[in-house]
Amino acid sequence: MFSDSHRIEWSRMLEVLTKPISEPFGITDECRRYSAEEAATLLTLDPSLSVGQFQSIVGKAKLLKASLFSNAIFAVVPLYVTSICTEQCLYCNYRLGNHIQVDRHRLSDEELLKETLFLMEEKGFRTIELVYSADHSFGIDTICRHIELVRKTLETSGGGLIGLNAEPFTVDEYRLLKSAGIDFIVLWQETYDVDTYRQMHPGTSKKSNFEFRIDAYERMLTAGVEHIGLGVLSGLADWRKDWAMLLFHQEYLRNHYDMKSPIIGIPRLKASEGAVIRETCHIPTDDEFLFCTAIQCLFDPLSLPFVNTRESWDLCVRLSAGGGALFTFNCSTIPGGYSLGRKGYQFPTFDFDIGLHRERAEKTGLHTRMKWAFGDIDAKKADALRLCRDNHLAIGKR
Repeated sequence: MFSDSHRIEWSRMLEVLTKPISEPFGITDECRRYSAEEAATLLTLDPSLSVGQFQSIVGKAKLLKASLFSNAIFAVVPLYVTSICTEQCLYCNYRLGNHIQVDRHRLSDEELLKETLFLMEEKGFRTIELVYSADHSFGIDTICRHIELVRKTLETSGGGLIGLNAEPFTVDEYRLLKSAGIDFIVLWQETYDVDTYRQMHPGTSKKSNFEFRIDAYERMLTAGVEHIGLGVLSGLADWRKDWAMLLFHQEYLRNHYDMKSPIIGIPRLKASEGAVIRETCHIPTDDEFLFCTAIQCLFDPLSLPFVNTRESWDLCVRLSAGGGALFTFNCSTIPGGYSLGRKGYQFPTFDFDIGLHRERAEKTGLHTRMKWAFGDIDAKKADALRLCRDNHLAIGKR
């Protein structure tokens, strides 16, 4: 399990980030992708100082993505099911004990159906991400019932995809979710820095258990969940270390399991009204944030960054340049925020209404796909390897 290897991988990561680039490297004559160590080496560059190299890396990533995805972005909409939470995450508006700017509510089955139908029929979404807090009233059986309800609703008008963002589960529970018809499951590790993780997640709950959370991806894969998402909340700890460890974690899963190219969560810390921690000295700049996403692309061109509305429209477009990203347009982080008129948020976001912003995306060269399939992306593996070989990137001496 990765929790057993974390200390070794952490030491390896520190060695990579403290060793300066002395020789150029690239992919020139071998059909392969960057190793985690090679990709992490790029993180030692400072975009504000190494402007030429920064532009080269971002440019290569854009070309790779455009060659593979023809500037297509894949629409996904979050549907929050509950805002009642037993966790105490210091940076979250939903944390237990907070009563500022938060509306506690659980969707009934009828309300969930109404929200789903609104997003399908009024907005045209075909990929719905069900989002849960740690609400003990919604156990695995209830979540499975919700998946089956949304699946039945999607199938009435041509089908679609259902994703899940919830607390970590056991292997048997993940098997139940797969049997219920889930298409993908995402879980953000938040930070790979153990000390920071435990500071940010006090208590004795599931969320406070670093090892249980970090091993959840292996339990998903063991249960047969093919498409998973992992990521970090940039800004909780040193962003370079977190992104480097995210690379090492992906490489570990790739080497030990039959993991397909994953979804990559790229949320950045934003101040919530009821949070204890609203900002840190670790939040990456826009260019540093873009740099991390580009390096992830070079490491795995078929991975899908989950571009979200915590960021401005212009930055979302920059992060999605070349396509090959999940893209959130409409976004409410409160249960019932779409069709039921409920107000509030887990964290502040923009809301890029699909009716207005799909055309706006087209004008930037990004083509929105409302209905899409993982199989189409998985089929591009050979093309991705070939492009990695043909579009090598050399990093010069410093």
